[in-house]
This record gives sequence, structure tokens and C-alpha cells, in this order.
Amino acid sequence: MAVPKDTSADAWARQIAGIRAMTPQERLELAASMSDELRALARDGIRSRHSAWGRVEIEAALEDLLLGVSLAGAVRAGRSTIAR
Repeated sequence: MAVPKDTSADAWARQIAGIRAMTPQERLELAASMSDELRALARDGIRSRHSAWGRVEIEAALEDLLLGVSLAGAVRAGRSTIAR
């Protein structure tokens, strides 16, 4: 894996060593936490661009970003069928 351009080689090596020292559960918890943080950042970005949107519209836009418009639309259609 290449060293990120904004990270020194030494810092990258220490980061990789720290990740390798984690248990599988710790790695999973870290990945879940990072995913949650990324989703929160994406929601904030959507909200800042569309300040009049409510929670439903913001979540739909996030789903579009994560899944693609076509798949997200199919998921939403399936949800509305189940909710009936």
C-alpha cells in the first residue's frame, strides 16, 4: 500500500503497526466508527448545500451517494412496499 501524500513515511509505518497490533474486534470497531464519521460528514455537506431539506431528503441524498441513484431508488421503492 502506498504512503498517502499528506503523511510522512514514518507516521504511516507507525499507523500501520498500530492497526496490525489491534485485535479483529478492535479493527471492526475502528472501521465502523470511521464509517459513521464519514456518513456524518456527508450528511453535513448535503445539509450545507440544501439548507431547506429535512431529514428524509438528506437521508435520500446520502443513499444516492452511497448506493448510486438507481439502486437507492430501488431500495426506497422496496421500503415503501414493505411499509404498506
